[in-house]
Amino acid sequence: MKKEVDSKAETDFKLSILKCIDSGLDVLGEVSKQVVYSYLAQNQLSRETIPDEPWKFTETLRSLFGRGEEVLERTIVMELKRTFEITSSGGMLVEILAAARLRKGPAEQRSEIHTRTRKSHGPAGVVKV
Repeated sequence: MKKEVDSKAETDFKLSILKCIDSGLDVLGEVSKQVVYSYLAQNQLSRETIPDEPWKFTETLRSLFGRGEEVLERTIVMELKRTFEITSSGGMLVEILAAARLRKGPAEQRSEIHTRTRKSHGPAGVVKV
């Protein structure tokens, strides 16, 4: 029973993240947003896996938009902060997702967050959230 509750909570959490990403990409318009998702798929990243691989998402956006990726990332980060009531200033997508997981995720997710953050920033250190 607890496993089912955790699974539903994780699914709901990921859906909330995806809604924020969709809202952030809305600045491009619907057709362009679909082109972005198509490009992600061509680069082995499905929309549904973005919450688990945010570093790959931002890298793929960067390969598509260059420095313009930063504008999209900031827009998505603003949506995430609003949705998950995160008040810290600044922050990259990976960091804000880590903060959201710490706030809303189950205990198992909280213990994984440091591993995910290290993956995105390399072995040099962990981003503090």
